[in-house]
Amino acid sequence: MISCMKNWGQEFNLINLTRLKQSDHVLNAHLRDGTLRKLTAEVAMNSAAYLDLTPWDKAAAKAFAVGMTMDKAVIGGQAAARLWELDTLEVEKHVACYLPNCGTPSSPRTWPEGVIYRYGRLDPTDIREYHGIRVASLMRLLLDVAHYDGLHAAVVVIDSARRRYPELTRAELYRRLEGYRRYRGMRVLRQAIGRSVPNSDSAQETRARLILQEADLPGITSIQPQVRFNRDVNGRFYLVDFLINGWIIVEVDGRSKYNAGSPKELESALIAERDREKFFTNHGYVVLRIEPKQLNGQEPELLRLLTDVLASGPPTHFRKAA
Repeated sequence: MISCMKNWGQEFNLINLTRLKQSDHVLNAHLRDGTLRKLTAEVAMNSAAYLDLTPWDKAAAKAFAVGMTMDKAVIGGQAAARLWELDTLEVEKHVACYLPNCGTPSSPRTWPEGVIYRYGRLDPTDIREYHGIRVASLMRLLLDVAHYDGLHAAVVVIDSARRRYPELTRAELYRRLEGYRRYRGMRVLRQAIGRSVPNSDSAQETRARLILQEADLPGITSIQPQVRFNRDVNGRFYLVDFLINGWIIVEVDGRSKYNAGSPKELESALIAERDREKFFTNHGYVVLRIEPKQLNGQEPELLRLLTDVLASGPPTHFRKAA
């Protein structure tokens, strides 16, 4: 199980401004000219490096910086999940904090920008301290996500945790939940555990699975996640996100699929993707490539595309097999 947290301060070269000396003219000049960017009143990092970060890494840098700034507060919710390197449904707008032992936060008018304090029980046993910051435990942050962010957000974090830590079976999560009977978020979290899987490859894949399950489209007889297709006798294989009705493959493109380090690596990735696509089409499968934006909204485009494919019916050789 989670035994240590990444040192995000070291990862992003965060600078604790409270430790600077007034005589440190270079850093003070960098703060004035914008070379350094303040993430909180007391923590800064290189501005160019910050701008190069992905949105989710910017959120991690902000969350850790908030943790460095706080004397007693504990990072909770999706920000805590992010610091534990777990996937989240979205990039949170605020870093949620708790005070230990049901502490009462000060007036919201005094809260730092980008920080919210939440009222709620946080026992000392649910506080983890690493690298000078305090973060909520896994079960405590899951309750937080379930209560404030909803079922889908909770399933995303649980799927990610179960992928990283195989010992987190549904039975084990239910067992751990027994110690939190009177906490907010309990009902939703129990539902989320029941709908979680151990082999979701990304937050977007989890979103797609939940959308497909809840849509209950007519004509769908089976939804199989993470299906393996053997490529050759040498044991090589392809793994697809979903196989629907035995002949429709749904692939959800991840957030960093083509973030290759060089043009040559990007070209290799594209060639491999074309070979993969050719393998499936040569075997008669219909392949739907879905981008995260096609999962958005009350009526996601994924469902429209899938409805159209279902209406056309399976390829001839799949009909004969049926």
